[in-house]
Amino acid sequence: MVEFKPMQTAIVDIDYFIAQRKRFSLEEWRGLIIRSMGYEPSRYGPTEQGWLIARLGMLVQPRLNFIELAPKGTGKSYIFSQLAKYAWLISGGVVTRAGLFYDMSRKTPGVITKYDAVVLDEVQTIQLRQEGEILGALTGFLESGEFRVVGFSGNSEASFGLLANIPIGRDGRPLGSESGSGNLFETLPSWLRGKDSSALLDRFHGLIPGWELPRIRREHLADGLGLRADYLSEVLHALRLDDSYMDFVQHHTKADGDLRDIRAVQRVAAALLRLLFPDMEISLTEFEHFCLRPAKTMRSLIRDQLSKMDAEYSPALPTIEAAG
Repeated sequence: MVEFKPMQTAIVDIDYFIAQRKRFSLEEWRGLIIRSMGYEPSRYGPTEQGWLIARLGMLVQPRLNFIELAPKGTGKSYIFSQLAKYAWLISGGVVTRAGLFYDMSRKTPGVITKYDAVVLDEVQTIQLRQEGEILGALTGFLESGEFRVVGFSGNSEASFGLLANIPIGRDGRPLGSESGSGNLFETLPSWLRGKDSSALLDRFHGLIPGWELPRIRREHLADGLGLRADYLSEVLHALRLDDSYMDFVQHHTKADGDLRDIRAVQRVAAALLRLLFPDMEISLTEFEHFCLRPAKTMRSLIRDQLSKMDAEYSPALPTIEAAG
């Protein structure tokens, strides 16, 4: 051998990456991220761009739990299957307690302890073996990052996501239930529906409204320069390890009300801050508009579904505002 050129990025200078943010306007930076995800930013409006970037939240923010509901063909699983080295995508089939959390017979931890994000795709086709045990462990994990399986106690900082296809009407909006309740989860598995599922659903920090994104056509594919997939993956992993972003969010929000809602909004806002303003050169107005407002929207969608499933929940979020 006379020469070797590595094909993947081995070392990432995260300080260099962060320093380059100031060379871009916000519009240019958003475009770079979206093109690096494989999409052409000029084919998406500002709100649509925001939802695309939000898909990266689970990869850049520890223990961020998302649900995305969208029609087929919007590319919701692409980044986890093709672009994310530190994500594990489970598409259909049977999910077991041993594979997800801990294998008692082999004494080995499951995928939830090995990756930055674990995502269940096509949840309508996923079956949970030992459903009660999995849901019990999952509910505890989504709340605190800890889980217990038959005497074994473990913990993880992994994010957890659910991706599902839902039917869309001619107006581009999700089809409601026959009773007109507008329950977005009526076509999903039983463990995501009904009053008994509200405790699990409440532990998801936000819902990405993928029905607002168009089906991907040739013109939606990236056309221009972007970051290499392996480099982007390493950058997101490195940003994930920095606690200063969450400190910034907590010090710049004023909130009063349900603590779980407040923490959910802050966690989503921290993810958007890492993605859009990694150098934290951001005004209070920008923080409100680009981080806090979309975070509240995503949590509100969860709240709205909770109120339809369980009378104990109100659809209203507590007061959460940007503060200096």
